[in-house]
Amino acid sequence: IPIAVMLIIMAVILAISVMQRAGGMAYMVKITERILRNHPKYINFLAPASTFILTVLTGTGYSAMAVLNVIQQVAKENGVRPSQPLSSAVVASQLAITASPISAATAALYLTLEPMGVSFGSALMVIVPSAAIAALVAAFVASKQGVELKDDPIFQERVKKGLVSFESPEEKTARTTKEAKISVWLFLASVVFIVIMLLFKKQIGHDLSSRDIIVITMLFIAFVMVFPCKVPLEDIKKSSIFVSGAESFIVVLGITWLSSTAIGVHIPAVKEMAGELLKEYPALLAVIFFGTSAVLFSQGATAALLMPIAASLGVDAGTILASFVAVSALYITNIYPTTAFAISTDDTGSFIINHPFFLPGLLSIVVSVPFGFFLAKIVL
Repeated sequence: IPIAVMLIIMAVILAISVMQRAGGMAYMVKITERILRNHPKYINFLAPASTFILTVLTGTGYSAMAVLNVIQQVAKENGVRPSQPLSSAVVASQLAITASPISAATAALYLTLEPMGVSFGSALMVIVPSAAIAALVAAFVASKQGVELKDDPIFQERVKKGLVSFESPEEKTARTTKEAKISVWLFLASVVFIVIMLLFKKQIGHDLSSRDIIVITMLFIAFVMVFPCKVPLEDIKKSSIFVSGAESFIVVLGITWLSSTAIGVHIPAVKEMAGELLKEYPALLAVIFFGTSAVLFSQGATAALLMPIAASLGVDAGTILASFVAVSALYITNIYPTTAFAISTDDTGSFIINHPFFLPGLLSIVVSVPFGFFLAKIVL
């Protein structure tokens, strides 16, 4: 059973749920909206940048869903085809999981690499730039897809029929409270603390595992946030992020345990068949990561399943690090929550393009994996 990954998901989701109930997520979305509205000309790059940063900080791609409606509205108001920033924003949020120090996927990666003698800092020096480059490529490719909104006959027809709303649906949310700001700063402080504890493990002189540091810190910060942020305990489980997290928890428990059991029993045979092949063609590991994540719909589940298997096959740390970004292929089908929500939030008809997530996502991986191998060779 992938206990470590499950514990991390549980602890991180609990802390984020407390922050959400305190108004912290709404506060972060408000800041993001202000940036997008102040610089609408750069929406195709600011949109994926905003979802990338939100996901890196929170460790969950569900946080990106909160800004997708804002992205489509700003794009539409400024004549930009909404499918462009929306598709790159979704892909960027999925890629960002592989750059987040508190995501379950990164934890599964590091739990595998730590016994190989790879420091947390070395791992970050490969996975963060790789994910960032991938998001940049996705943004560029997405910005070139489809005709301009003003030249789109489907959009023009929908405007004539009154199916497109140009009124900004700015949510008349209550002003940001002091409690919301406190929850955000406390949560961000906990993320910084985790990174420091892992980066300077030798200097600090502790022997805690990455799993224990993340779980202890997240449970503690959730406990601390409850009091100054005045969050009723019974409200925490009503958080939408708490519900989504429970879904991820079940996916990792059920699918990963079943898959790892079915595959694990055949490891000797797999090692004989695939071990030499992977040594000769290490980039094949990225293909395996890519295909598996497209089926499992979870970076954490994919990492928890395949990282130990890759290590048992004798795959070196550099190959695992360089290939890690490829566990982000959740956009292959349009049924993942962020992907489906991006399509449903747009009323211009710009998503008539056949699957605008696929090309930006695929090319982002094609570029970032070789870049990851280059970085891994330097860093390790």
